Amino acid sequence: MEKLRKIGFSRLTPLEDAMEKLFSKIYLNPIEEIEIKEALNRILAEDIISEMDIPPFNRSAMDGYAIKAEDSFGASPKNPKRIKLIGVIEIGEASNLEILRGQGIKISTGAPTPKGAEAVIKIEDTEIEDNTIILYTSLTPGKNISKKGEDIKKGTQVLNKGIEVKAEHIALLSSLGFKKINVRTRPKVSIFGSGDELIEPGNAIEPGKIYNSNTPMISNLVKLYGGTVVRGETVKDEKQSIKNKIVDATQDSQVIIFTGGTSVGTKDYLPEIIQESGIILTHGIAIRPGSPALIGFFNEVIIFCLPGTPVAAYICFLQIAGPAIRKMMDCIAIDPRIKLSAIIKKDVPVSSLGFLHHLRVKIEYIYNEFVAYPVKLKGSGVISSLTESNGIVEIPPHQEGLKKGDQVIVKLFPK
Repeated sequence: MEKLRKIGFSRLTPLEDAMEKLFSKIYLNPIEEIEIKEALNRILAEDIISEMDIPPFNRSAMDGYAIKAEDSFGASPKNPKRIKLIGVIEIGEASNLEILRGQGIKISTGAPTPKGAEAVIKIEDTEIEDNTIILYTSLTPGKNISKKGEDIKKGTQVLNKGIEVKAEHIALLSSLGFKKINVRTRPKVSIFGSGDELIEPGNAIEPGKIYNSNTPMISNLVKLYGGTVVRGETVKDEKQSIKNKIVDATQDSQVIIFTGGTSVGTKDYLPEIIQESGIILTHGIAIRPGSPALIGFFNEVIIFCLPGTPVAAYICFLQIAGPAIRKMMDCIAIDPRIKLSAIIKKDVPVSSLGFLHHLRVKIEYIYNEFVAYPVKLKGSGVISSLTESNGIVEIPPHQEGLKKGDQVIVKLFPK
C-alpha cells in the first residue's frame, strides 16, 4: 500500500473489463411471492403466460344496438331501415337472448354481445319509435364488436421475467386474474460516508468541515435501482473503526458502498483493509471522474469503494454499483437510464486519452431535435454541475473530444 501511495495507480482497468469480472461473480437474489398491488418497480422473476382470453367474450365497443349486419345494408338518413327491439343487455350482465333477422338488442359498452349478433350500431346512428329501431347507417359484419381474445389470446406470453414492473403491467396482470407474482428480493445495501471532515446535515458547520452529501445521495440512488438501504452512516478515518463497520454490515447486507477513503492518501484505509481481510477485484478504473474506484468482496459481500467527491461518487454509482444491484435481481435492463440522440452545441476537448470521460450536459428540444449543452467535463466536486445537467455523454477512451455539431448519445439521469 505504501508503494501505491507513492506512485499512484500504475495500471487502470477499463470499465468493461472491471464489470465483466464483477458480473462473473454475482449470484442472483432469491425469489419471493408478493401481491401484485405491492409489485410496483419490482423485478419480475417469471414469464407470465395468459391463462385466459382478453376480452373473455365478444363484447360491444359502443353504446348502441346489437344487430344482424345485413339488416343495415343500404341504410342511410334518406333510406332508413327498421328492425324490432327485443331486449336490453347492460354491462356485467349475462343474457340468453338471441338475435334473428329483423331484430335488435340495446347494449352497453363492454357488455357481452348476444348470440347471433354480427355488429353494433352506435346509438347516435339510430332512433327509437315504440319498439322499433330505426337504422340510419350501413354496417359491415364485426363492426363495433371486440372479439374474444382480440387483445390477448390464452397461452400467450405477455410479460418477460427480468422486467421492472410498472403500473401498466399491474393493470395487465389484474385483467388476467393474477393476485400474486414471483419477483426477485431486493438487495440489502449498507452505505457509509468516510472522512474526518464530514458532519451530518442539521448540525452547525465547523471550520474545516463539510456536510455529508454522499450518503443521502447514494441511499436514494440505491432505492432507484431497486435495492433496500439497511443503514446509512458516517465513519471517521480510523482503520479499526472502518473495519468494524464493514464486519457489522456483512451480517445483514449483500452490498456495502463506501464513499471516500479509496484513493492513495495517508488516511485512505479502505484498500488496505480489504486487501488484508477480503478480496480486491479491481482498484483503479479508467474513467473520469471516478478512477480511484475499488470493487471487492468482504466475507462474500460485494463492497464498492467510490471516490469521496460527489460527482465522481454519483457517476461511479451509475456505472458500477447500480448495474451490479440490478444484475443481482436478473434485470433485463441493467442500466435503466433513458438514452437519446442529440447534437452537441460546443467543442469539448479532453485532456488525456485512455479514460472514459463523462461530460455532464443539459438537454433541450429545439426545432424538432434534441441539443446537448455541455455543463462540465472536469470538477468532480462541483455538485451544482449535476443539478444544472440532466444527462451524461460518454466520450470513449480513444477519442480526443467532441466537435460542435457532433451527434452524441445522452444517457439521462435516472428518475
